[in-house]
Amino acid sequence: MPVDTSTSKLRVLCLHGYEQDASVFRVKIKHLVREMAEQVEFVFATAPNVLRPFDYSGMDSLLQQSLIQSGNTISRVRHGWYTQLSDTPEITHGLENSVAYLQGMLEELGPFDGIFGFSQGALMAAAMCSLIENSVYTGHPPFKFAVLASGYKLRDAKWTWLYDRPLKTPSLHVYGVVDSMIHISRSVDLMNAFANAHEYCYVGGHFVPKSRQSIGVIADFILQFRSK
Repeated sequence: MPVDTSTSKLRVLCLHGYEQDASVFRVKIKHLVREMAEQVEFVFATAPNVLRPFDYSGMDSLLQQSLIQSGNTISRVRHGWYTQLSDTPEITHGLENSVAYLQGMLEELGPFDGIFGFSQGALMAAAMCSLIENSVYTGHPPFKFAVLASGYKLRDAKWTWLYDRPLKTPSLHVYGVVDSMIHISRSVDLMNAFANAHEYCYVGGHFVPKSRQSIGVIADFILQFRSK
């Protein structure tokens, strides 16, 4: 019997930011998850790379204070989709491991209708869209949509080919005008890599916004793909 796509839930793979994990990201977007519980199943992944102290020992005092206030203490095990060996030029480490991990997750738990990433997770989500669209990875169909919050591009020369062709996946780019960690120009640069991009700019910093208006914008974008 054919599946009634007008009532079946969308499945969305969620990728956390640097130094977070699945449980932290679930808490950070709990208002969106609760709002869309009847229409969407959010599946949260934890990056396979465990960070060592010197991977985040350079955090400024503002970020450390923010982490403590949010319950993310220094003693908590932290994860990242990659780390930087060098900033100029950018040289990354661990990205191949994360790609392989997510490919396995797509094959084991997929298919997923969409992908949702925050910060480094948004970078990773865009990378997965490109790998699938360019048939580098053929184990999963192209995502119907991507939600990329505070996202940015890889600058590592080994990976810049990911953006050589305009990405076709419909995307919503969410970013704050006073984000001090990922400058708005970097999020716009990622948005320009997508041919069918939509944007939502909010007054705020480096977080997924949780105002009623913000949740409505993200929910409306996602739900338009429910019957497609």
